Amino acid sequence: MSEKGVEKAEIEKLLRIKERLERKIAECKAELEHLHYLLEFIEKQLAERSFKVAAETVRPKPVAEAPKPPPTVKQTIPLRATNGNLLATIYIENNEMRVIPSENIKFNVNIPPFQQFLVEKVLNGMTSKDREEAMAGNITPDEILTYRILKDGDILKEIVIRNWREERRITTLKNSIRWTLEKMYEKMKL
Repeated sequence: MSEKGVEKAEIEKLLRIKERLERKIAECKAELEHLHYLLEFIEKQLAERSFKVAAETVRPKPVAEAPKPPPTVKQTIPLRATNGNLLATIYIENNEMRVIPSENIKFNVNIPPFQQFLVEKVLNGMTSKDREEAMAGNITPDEILTYRILKDGDILKEIVIRNWREERRITTLKNSIRWTLEKMYEKMKL
């Protein structure tokens, strides 16, 4: 490779790193704004509640909690590749969605488009939109979509999504997850 070719490759690499850093900074700024909003909300709540007259505050006697029944699964959705192979199963109960990959397939979270599409565009996009809705007062902060990605090393074990709130989001999430897993599956077979 010529000297100019090497220099061009290095410039392109630096530009990609710069773009990633700018994206990360924007995400951190959005997160910081959200944390400031939550802190302000909590401070208001504390201020309102701390001025109660002592006589009004009654300490409840501790009550033994009754054992909670196990949550019931309201919906089970198999996610299949176009060839019919089971990629994962979605379990929806209450306001939580759990995505459990098929035992036969070891999805590595480093295989595109997992991080770039599913995490950054879909999940972070929904979370960001919810933060804006919460800041505008349209939803409460505890209604913001949250998610956890459980891994064993780099192998995906489960995705837990809470506060999906709307039926259309289930459809969007289901389609996005199925598409992502199928693309990853195709790349694993190469």
